[in-house]
Amino acid sequence: MSRYASVLWAALAYSCAVFGADVPLAGGAASLRSTPTMRQQLVGAWRLVSIEVSGPEGSLPDPFYQPGSTGLIVYDVSGWMSVQIAGPRRTPWKSPADRNVGNRGQDAPLKAAAFDTYYAYFGTWRLDEATAVVTHQVNASLIPAEAGAHYVQTVHIDSAGRLTLTSTDTVGGEPVVRTKVWERVGPRRGTASATRISGAR
Repeated sequence: MSRYASVLWAALAYSCAVFGADVPLAGGAASLRSTPTMRQQLVGAWRLVSIEVSGPEGSLPDPFYQPGSTGLIVYDVSGWMSVQIAGPRRTPWKSPADRNVGNRGQDAPLKAAAFDTYYAYFGTWRLDEATAVVTHQVNASLIPAEAGAHYVQTVHIDSAGRLTLTSTDTVGGEPVVRTKVWERVGPRRGTASATRISGAR
């Protein structure tokens, strides 16, 4: 093989290693595919499958999320992320025309119910692949006091492509483990119907 051809093959192999493409080998041999890093596997959108809470004595009721909650977490390659989790059977409530803080009126119970059945924040993320730990740095949250918080969770992606995020807190002197399982969201097909609301928010 000439020096020029060798350089071309080296460049091709490097590009495929970076972008995850196949490298065709000489003589009809099988292609060589680079193994994606954990960071590459984590990037994308994931749909919530389940949330479980456990303590030293076993399973515990979740004080924060309702059973049957749905959600979506997104890790962007740029380093930004967002997560949203909604409880089931939320009280139908028309979008309010007035969201002034001091003007609660008759909407106060509905606002409280909406708050208690929804959770969301966005911020940045970083992954330590050596320890399989992801850290979310909260930029803004539905709960204002969480701005600036750092949430640390262990990461596991199984052979079926499911993502498990696990966090441990101490409650009453006892360790409490919350485990969230997510599945990757594929490309959208078609357009879901939605209620049309005038105005943009």
